Amino acid sequence: MKREWVKHEDPNNKYGATFTLGNKDIEVPKGAVISVTRGENFNIPRLMINGILNQFIMKALVKNENLLYAELTGQMQGGVGQTMTVWKDPKLMNRFRTKGFHNFSRRFFSWVFYSGNVKSYFHTWKAVGKIPSSAEAKEYVVENGRFYDGGKLVRRAKQQKA
Repeated sequence: MKREWVKHEDPNNKYGATFTLGNKDIEVPKGAVISVTRGENFNIPRLMINGILNQFIMKALVKNENLLYAELTGQMQGGVGQTMTVWKDPKLMNRFRTKGFHNFSRRFFSWVFYSGNVKSYFHTWKAVGKIPSSAEAKEYVVENGRFYDGGKLVRRAKQQKA
């Protein structure tokens, strides 16, 4: 079965949309992890660069058999971008993150997330039960994730209780 990204336009915001890959209503296997990256207060150039980079990363994600589900959400108002991915194996997720185009963009374009007025949140945790909604993922990463304000580390990620 060919996997494809599906665009879901926001009926309440003509400048917002969500792209999904895979079925969110799956039984998450034991050992799976959820990873969320969120950026807020992106200006227009940062939003544009982030969007272009995401296009390349989205193509690579389609081919990754370790990926169970992915969701990219963006809103021009507020300059928000959020990526949530669900992976079968955390080691293979980390390999994807640190190799190829994702690693290149993460290193070369780090200023998109780590400077100016940008607030950035990052967290990966063990998946338990169902895949969270975008709002639940936002709440979790904002409350528990590694948090940078203008590139300055404000808080390390809170560890998940066993």
